Amino acid sequence: MRKHRFLLGALILFATVAFLWGVIPKSVAAKKITLKFGHVLKMDHPYHKMALKFKSELERRNKNVVVNIFPAKQLGNERDLVEGLQLGSVDISTITSALTAGFVSGFKAFSLPFLFTDANHLFRVMDSDIGEKLVAGMDKAGLIKLGYVYGGSRDLYSRIPIRNLQELKGKKIRTMENRILIDSWNALGAIATPIPWGDVYLSLKQGVVDGGEGTGASYRSMRFFESSPHYTRVSYVFSWHNFMMSKKTWNKLPNDVRLAVMAAAGIAQEYERRLFVDEEKSLFKDLQDKYGVHIYHPADLNKWRTGISGVYKKNAKKVGGMDYIKKIQGL
Repeated sequence: MRKHRFLLGALILFATVAFLWGVIPKSVAAKKITLKFGHVLKMDHPYHKMALKFKSELERRNKNVVVNIFPAKQLGNERDLVEGLQLGSVDISTITSALTAGFVSGFKAFSLPFLFTDANHLFRVMDSDIGEKLVAGMDKAGLIKLGYVYGGSRDLYSRIPIRNLQELKGKKIRTMENRILIDSWNALGAIATPIPWGDVYLSLKQGVVDGGEGTGASYRSMRFFESSPHYTRVSYVFSWHNFMMSKKTWNKLPNDVRLAVMAAAGIAQEYERRLFVDEEKSLFKDLQDKYGVHIYHPADLNKWRTGISGVYKKNAKKVGGMDYIKKIQGL
């Protein structure tokens, strides 16, 4: 009798478990995965819009994944974010190639002034074997490539008018912590002054520097025009940005989530590139009309190009050699 009761109880238990497994969705039963996506720009910037696109695409593909986005340097400056990716304390970020170059030397070449002719040239290089070969270096540094995205063309903004090379002489210009950018502005007669991104607004406002170099989109998003209402179009760098995941995070993900991450990243990459190019078309009119920014187009821009020729000679060996540089220029 006891034996029959035991068997009956076991059957009921088995049937109950089987029933519950059948009616409870596997997404509920499976463990939730939460990913932290940090970046340094505000919520009106294409970076953030790309992050939202990635979140939407990934969460749609896999209900077990949640992407939490932390904009405006909530998780730190770019250097902090790269180090966070390496440690696994940050899961995803978008970082300038100039800053990434301090961790992956293969990105150094992309800071050379006047290397790219326009955004489409930049995209051709990103999608070529040159971009593909950089993936191994990223992997060694503990970084997984999700995509290569656009950061806009880099210009000069300042507290006072700088309309030509003569007016640039002796001015303190904020740059990123990047040797080539520092060499470039020093070669043009400025005093290059590396300052972390999070400190730029106050540095401009307090007059620690006379101006800075960067993209129009970031200039508008960060409201640098409040203290630096002069903007000089030189387009000396077309910014290559790295959309990356922590290798430590990647290694923990099951294969189905990895596939979903890469699919979502591919869509987000193409979305960001198109978005940034489209926004640049109306950006400078917006800066003039809405914010009273004075925009200058130097008549002596060829002198700017000539002025940095020594930067190529000084840095060629460090970035892969002149043949590598010419290959980039020729694509």
